[in-house]
Amino acid sequence: MRIVILHKQVYEFLLKNGIDCNYDAEKDEINIYITLEDFKYELYMKFPLYYPYEFPELYINNTNGLMIPHMYTGNRLCLYDTNEVLPNPQNFLQDALDSVIRAKSLLTDSKNKENMIDYQLETVSFWEAKVFGRVDYLGGKNLTTHLLWRYEWLEGYNIVADEKEKITEFINNSYGVNPKKMFYKRALFINIGKNILVNLKNIKDIQELIPESDLSQFYGFLIKNSGKGLIILYADNGVGKCIFSLEISLSSYGVKLSRRSIKGVLVANKRRTFKRFKTRNFQMQRLFTRGGDGNVCFDKRCLLIGCGSIGSYVSKAIIDIGITDNITLLDNDFLETENLARHLCGSDHLCLLTSKAEALKLELLKHYPAMQCNSINENAWEYFLNRCTELNSFDLILVCVGNTVIEKKVIQLLKDNQIEKECIILWVEPYLVAGHALVFQGEIGETTEKNIFDVNGMFNNNVLVDSRKYLKSEAGCQSAYAPYSGFEVQKFVLDFLDIYYRKIYTKKEKHNYEFTWIGKMKWARQQKFKIKSKWRSKEDRFMELRRIDN
Repeated sequence: MRIVILHKQVYEFLLKNGIDCNYDAEKDEINIYITLEDFKYELYMKFPLYYPYEFPELYINNTNGLMIPHMYTGNRLCLYDTNEVLPNPQNFLQDALDSVIRAKSLLTDSKNKENMIDYQLETVSFWEAKVFGRVDYLGGKNLTTHLLWRYEWLEGYNIVADEKEKITEFINNSYGVNPKKMFYKRALFINIGKNILVNLKNIKDIQELIPESDLSQFYGFLIKNSGKGLIILYADNGVGKCIFSLEISLSSYGVKLSRRSIKGVLVANKRRTFKRFKTRNFQMQRLFTRGGDGNVCFDKRCLLIGCGSIGSYVSKAIIDIGITDNITLLDNDFLETENLARHLCGSDHLCLLTSKAEALKLELLKHYPAMQCNSINENAWEYFLNRCTELNSFDLILVCVGNTVIEKKVIQLLKDNQIEKECIILWVEPYLVAGHALVFQGEIGETTEKNIFDVNGMFNNNVLVDSRKYLKSEAGCQSAYAPYSGFEVQKFVLDFLDIYYRKIYTKKEKHNYEFTWIGKMKWARQQKFKIKSKWRSKEDRFMELRRIDN
């Protein structure tokens, strides 16, 4: 009852302020009439469930030929961006009046065609208002007109990608389903560039958007697919890049489709409509533009050797910070329950015996289905001995094995110029009293070697004196392990990559660096750990980056 009284108050306030309206008690709505050039438009105001903590909703009964850019399905007018403007429950009467004033302004601008640019910018919303189904787009960086693979998994639900395997991965990772028989068709990706996207209703409208240079591929696609097919349009609507998916189905009128006849068949079908699809764009650049600040390069093809706790968090971080969307993962160990508390992967990968590399690949693809991710279940030594030449096919090599012998082998390969690409070695000390990284971008000369090795050829930058004495082992376990928490290792990885990104990655100079991160130093002092004098007085979270090639 109180709500009805509230709504009547709104009606009386509108009436008092010169709004032509009446109250429909049966529907609990306010009918509003706006006259423009002798035509009376009928609107009605509805009150949402949580009114007045939400704006009232205005709907228009008959647009009478108006092209109103800001309108939802059901002819509801879009009057506010609720990310920018919030209702004022204490001033709900004025909010209602302002909504009517905004509606009148929107109709006036539409009548005078003064907001056509808004219509252009709202093209995606209009397109999605009348869709038949959905397309999940897993395309890569190729933005030229080209063929895609298409799999119609459910009626009206298509998945498209550059490779069939990407579609299989997506279904498996996202839905936990591994379809036995998959029948693939082709789809056509067309880059139509910057274009006017208003009033796309029939096949002629679509054909006119296609660049002259791409029409041959368009014709060939339709001929090969008997006049039917899924088209992905990539466009710039003036604000940003957007994707439209549609399915064309031509009537051949008894004419065999060929290079000679296709143009005539298209003319005969020019008024024929097409099926629209809502597109979910999983492109990496799109994800990081809409779900981030868009400031990503993804310009490195990376090899990650070691997919344990450190490697798992490094893999995600180098994607999140925008360094790569193409990673190869190398590790021959299997994921175990002992790994879960400090690993990116969870227990869903333990159902079957799964290598850390494969589990990490599946986990990354859950987050970023369109990224390029490969796993190699192989021992690092075997890789170095048998496939060393492949190392130079990557732009950045990250080594997170926690094995001094392997790390020294990598440094020797760098010194001998067998590895000619940038390389980063990361490791941590027990309890994460400290974490370390060596960044090699330039030649490993005598100065670099003196900075990282002691007289016995061992790494000299450890913080603890004899770190091995702080390792742990369980009963029956044949190998020792370094104790440290998942939180600490994530903090170390993120702090290092933040410093690396800002002070090394974005610079053009190529040097060698040593990074030291101090973790649980205060605790280590309390436990009477033996700490090298250089580091003993440092506070937790202290960081040092220094060049080691000069």
